[in-house]
Amino acid sequence: MLITKEELLPFNEYARLRPKFVQEVISEKKRRRVTLSDKMSGVFENRLTVWFQIQEMIHAEQIQQESYIDEMLEVYTELLPLRDELSMTLFIEMSDQEQLRAFNKTLVGIENHVNLIFSGHAVSSYEPDSEDETDGNHSYTQSVHYLRFAFNPEQKEAFLNAASGVRLCVDHPNYQCETALSDELIADLQKQLQG
Repeated sequence: MLITKEELLPFNEYARLRPKFVQEVISEKKRRRVTLSDKMSGVFENRLTVWFQIQEMIHAEQIQQESYIDEMLEVYTELLPLRDELSMTLFIEMSDQEQLRAFNKTLVGIENHVNLIFSGHAVSSYEPDSEDETDGNHSYTQSVHYLRFAFNPEQKEAFLNAASGVRLCVDHPNYQCETALSDELIADLQKQLQG
């Protein structure tokens, strides 16, 4: 279900209430953040985290124009998963920009190489409307990817019954890493997938 304009707070009201929301979302994102390696992390998105991103953009740019708010809603609600899906923002992170650019050239197609592994199942990521960039003769990938994990009925049932042991894995030909999801995060994602 998309976030509607009616759910957004006017610029001045949000500015007044912002400290409360910042604390709430910091806590939410802390629980939903996963460190894959020293170069990659991800945040599993939900309505609150996406709503917050929209409000923060409106706040940072002091947006009050209706058409721009409509545009923001269209762009950011793409982060919300469809039915029987989970979504995650994947971050490729390095402090040295030259090293990051060189690393990203080796990761073209990364959006199709992130998997949730559980109970003998693997749910692979995809990125709606993904685009790799071209820089001269070299292709490279962006540092931020908006991934989705689509579950078929059998995978969904298995995931909803997984008490623990869910891993997030990157299996790109040029880079591999993985981490276990916390039981708290698994429970959050199960509740979200049921919704």
